[in-house]
Amino acid sequence: MIGNKTSSNLNSVNFVDFINPKLLHPQSRKIQLIQHNKSIKLLKNYQKISQIFTEFQSPIIVNRIIIKNESLNSIQNSQQSLDKERQTSKIENETTKKPRLNSLQNSLPQISFTIMNTQFKINDLNRNSNIILQTHKSDTKRSIIPHKLKPSSNMPIKSYTCNSIITGSSKDSNSHVGNTQQCNTAKKIIYSYYGKPRKRKLNVTAKSFVVYNCIEHKTILKRKSNKKVEVASLTKIMTFYVTLLTIELLNLNVKQIKVKVTKKASQMIGTTAELQYNDILSIEDLLYGLMLPSGNDAAVLIAQAIGTIILFHQQNKILDLKLLDIEQLSTDGYYYNNEFRFQYCPIEIFMKQMNQYSLKIGQKNTQFACVHGMANEDNYSCCNDIITLSIECLKYELFKTVISCKEYQVKTLQKQYEWKNTNKLLDKGFFGIKTGITDSAGPCLASVYNSNEMDYYIIIVLNCKNLNMRFDDTIILLQHAKQKNDDLN
Repeated sequence: MIGNKTSSNLNSVNFVDFINPKLLHPQSRKIQLIQHNKSIKLLKNYQKISQIFTEFQSPIIVNRIIIKNESLNSIQNSQQSLDKERQTSKIENETTKKPRLNSLQNSLPQISFTIMNTQFKINDLNRNSNIILQTHKSDTKRSIIPHKLKPSSNMPIKSYTCNSIITGSSKDSNSHVGNTQQCNTAKKIIYSYYGKPRKRKLNVTAKSFVVYNCIEHKTILKRKSNKKVEVASLTKIMTFYVTLLTIELLNLNVKQIKVKVTKKASQMIGTTAELQYNDILSIEDLLYGLMLPSGNDAAVLIAQAIGTIILFHQQNKILDLKLLDIEQLSTDGYYYNNEFRFQYCPIEIFMKQMNQYSLKIGQKNTQFACVHGMANEDNYSCCNDIITLSIECLKYELFKTVISCKEYQVKTLQKQYEWKNTNKLLDKGFFGIKTGITDSAGPCLASVYNSNEMDYYIIIVLNCKNLNMRFDDTIILLQHAKQKNDDLN
């Protein structure tokens, strides 16, 4: 502030005018020679004036202040001499008047004010940068950095070394380290006054969710990912998985196994595939009816058929797979154990396989008590376990084909079936996996997004606000995951 005020005042001052206005008129040659010789003597005898150093003033500004004070004194002396000279005649003044002796400072070559202002700005910037970079060495009473952010003198200073052969010259590396330290210090200063910027809040209604990056094999976003909750029709993913494993283990063909619709399956409530009693469909058809319209009747019929196949395989009995009539087999007593006198239930056999495979793939907070996912307190899982199950299912091409199908039609002897996928995200880069809803579990959704080689995510949302919000929440989580992944890369 002192330097700016001084420079602005000095720019409007002409020292020669204030010292002696008569010098503006042409002088005699003799007087000019006398003044010139004396100025040369003064320059030879000049000794450097000691300068005052202060914290907020540069040496040049202090020197200019001294010059101004001395010039004002010389102006007063010159005015007194002018009053005396008016009493004498002009001739006596020319002969008797002694030439003016300039002060030491005025006799020296003057520095232009533009250079002085530029130098002051440079010194001021250097001083501020030194205060920021070396706060622990500053003697200022009012430091820019709060006391809590000042480094402790007892803390050891880290020495940064750089191999010039690998990363470049040591000067460049040291300058880079210095720049990073300066940026970090500046951030700390800003955060100390204004606080750290808030993280972008996830505005989703799902009470628990997980976003998993299949390429990097890590979780990107999550909320209550291990909480045990009912997962509604997401249970059908496990029903599909057990069916695939059984078919693969016994080396069977899903297209060749025909199943007759039972009365129990046709009477299922909720979301159904509208299976007609005594109609005949293949296991492949039933898998489409299981996933696309989320058919509870298809889930029950699949569990009865696969449970029967597992039971006959364990008892080493021959089973005609061209037509599985489960009700006729039950009537013939194939499910009755004469030794222990109890009736086998193929659905319970299937659920036992579901829980066994659940432990094998690493699900820790999951228990299956039904094959369709209708309201049942004993049928629960969590987001992380659904991610684990989805990863295992995505290894099978049949699973990918079914979950990515938008419509499926099949014609039987009794009926023409047309099933549409309940997943509304298939047109937005997603290709599955399963929707679900119950009063206790709320709207749920398991989705897979794979647009290119860099984006491959599995997103699970549980207990959303309503049916449409489960799709909106999935899109919001995907956008956050992409942004976070870009920030990390």
